Amino acid sequence: MRVISLGSGSTGNALLIEAGPQRRTRLLIDAGLSLHTITTRLLSVGVSPAQLQAILVTHEHSDHVQGISALTKRFGLSIVTEPRTYAAIEEGLASGIWHSDSGKLVSAQAEPPIDINYRANNRGDSDAAISLAHEDEHAKQESSVTTGPHPQGALPPVMPLPLGSRRMIGDIEVQSFPASHDAVAPAGYLLSAGGCRMCIVTDSGEVTPEMLTYIRHADLLILESNYDRQRLLRGPYPQVLKQRIISPTGHLSNDQAAEAVLKTWRPEGVRWLWLAHLSRTNNTPTIALQTMRTRLQEAGVNAAYIHISALPPAMGHIWDSTQLWHAPSLWTMIPNQSGN
Repeated sequence: MRVISLGSGSTGNALLIEAGPQRRTRLLIDAGLSLHTITTRLLSVGVSPAQLQAILVTHEHSDHVQGISALTKRFGLSIVTEPRTYAAIEEGLASGIWHSDSGKLVSAQAEPPIDINYRANNRGDSDAAISLAHEDEHAKQESSVTTGPHPQGALPPVMPLPLGSRRMIGDIEVQSFPASHDAVAPAGYLLSAGGCRMCIVTDSGEVTPEMLTYIRHADLLILESNYDRQRLLRGPYPQVLKQRIISPTGHLSNDQAAEAVLKTWRPEGVRWLWLAHLSRTNNTPTIALQTMRTRLQEAGVNAAYIHISALPPAMGHIWDSTQLWHAPSLWTMIPNQSGN
């Protein structure tokens, strides 16, 4: 399995997942960037959008679905998601309006090209910005799908994945579980292929016991670490916005992310941890990483063996499951001073 972050945060989220012989199964988790951006970033790692089989959607906010209409139309991709999420996406396309992560309403139109920049004033990240650039008409294509006039809201039929269910997408088994976010049916996912597992939990205001049962199986865990609590509370946001962010249907703080990792910590095996969806106003990569490392060290985990990184808003990290066979254990304990 290979996992590549194409973008993380309120400016747009997308992950490329590849598995199977010659990486023949390829899918996206979310498509919160423009068609041009997704195409360019995929091509930079040797993948054409036409080689994708499906888009797996976590929830319907604009920073997770902005490019979904253009991608599915141009390349004939399937959409895999909770049926209620699919209905919310269809509604957004039909109305021409997305609900953003900040609670703002933004345009869902992909044509003609537009630019929308906004600062949230009632929920989410105030640093959120969406820019719909002109789609590259010369983007590399390998699809037999006919392009032409069709309704803005037209989408391929959904491949339903109700919360708590599982299904195979090529060589990848996908298990869905509920997240806790201000969306109709937000989901996290555990993906398994070739004996390796990747789990993604982002855009969730809390980590429930059910979510922990999936997190504990991950070789690669992609976990939201959106804000530093003190930085948020002392920052410029209005009080109502702060309360929404820290609510059970808001976002995970650095401390909440660390607590989730500690609760699912296992003394054997190897793990990688990617901290995702960092706020530019209420967090920094340095703060997020330091909080996680400090909490783990306080619990007696040897930080020298922990593979932790913070995903940038632009194209980020690449994880290959072959690392599992060549790396030391992530969760290596060191004795405390009492020798216990």
